[in-house]
Amino acid sequence: MNMGICQNFDYPYIDKTNSALNCERGIKYLTHLKTYDNLDDRDKGFRYLCYWIYSDVLKDNKSIENVLNIYKEFHKKYEEFEGYEFDGYLKEFSTDILKNLINLTDLYKIFNSFKDARDNSCTNEGQVQQCAEKYNIYVDECYAGDDDDFCDELENFKQTYENYMKTSSCPETIPKILPPIKRHNIGATVSIPFAIILVISFFLFILYKFTPFGLHVSSILNRKKTIYNDLEQDTNEFIFNSKKPDINSENKKYSLSYHSVE
Repeated sequence: MNMGICQNFDYPYIDKTNSALNCERGIKYLTHLKTYDNLDDRDKGFRYLCYWIYSDVLKDNKSIENVLNIYKEFHKKYEEFEGYEFDGYLKEFSTDILKNLINLTDLYKIFNSFKDARDNSCTNEGQVQQCAEKYNIYVDECYAGDDDDFCDELENFKQTYENYMKTSSCPETIPKILPPIKRHNIGATVSIPFAIILVISFFLFILYKFTPFGLHVSSILNRKKTIYNDLEQDTNEFIFNSKKPDINSENKKYSLSYHSVE
């Protein structure tokens, strides 16, 4: 590889002593991803590259924006070296998705660090506690947001964690069961206004049938019946000719492959 292409590579918040080396590693990794014919595998590789930038390349100010900016800088160097461009990837990769991916990968990284202990001895209680606390933070973010795929991945982690804790020797102060994923209760949200509509409808029915006000309204409605009948035909034609909008479902955004960071 031409060492000169990364000789002057620099970006704020990175380790200056390894900036050229990390630039070369980024280009080599992109060169490797180019050999993947399967776009799903290539997509996972991009995600891992972004996590590597976050965990190893950035030393300060570990923001999602800086991760994406460094990726773009690596990509520019890669284009100079290889003359090839990965079109469209970053255009569809939102900062929220990347943030959730990094959070999930961090969660599993902590979990794997104590899971691999011999005989489930729970030798590092601090890491286990940290893992449970991070999960609780992400559960709140799941409930506050609208990313069902992120919530699904948290549920998968909850099951993995609890299966491990069944045979671990961690003390009682370490949670063996993690809080469930709290989803928005759509049924309750819909039922409340629906109940209000029923109450209002019943009240108006009583008002219309059994009060002088109802008789007055009835006479007005009868006078305007002819006008409404004329409008009805136009309305039906409009509804008949209207097209329903197409609804496209999104694919899963979190197909995670957990690599060890070398």
